[in-house]
Amino acid sequence: MSDPHERTQELLLLGQIHGLVQALKDGQDRQNRRMDGFDTRFDALDGRLRSVEQRAAVFGAASGGAMAIGTALLAEAVKQWFRNGPGVN
Repeated sequence: MSDPHERTQELLLLGQIHGLVQALKDGQDRQNRRMDGFDTRFDALDGRLRSVEQRAAVFGAASGGAMAIGTALLAEAVKQWFRNGPGVN
């Protein structure tokens, strides 16, 4: 049979190992909760960024369309000016 002192030492070592494993598990659980918080914040930022990108796309399309119309009108005015001559109204 084993010595009671050896059995006590084994149980103490098992208790230390259990404590270390529990500490690692607790640390991992804290890290997981922290990462979940980051995920929530990133999702909120992503939603706001998506909204900003959509508005920028709309404003970009509108200003691009306005510039295209302005350029076409200017080009047509220059053509008319060259066709009719600079002195004719």
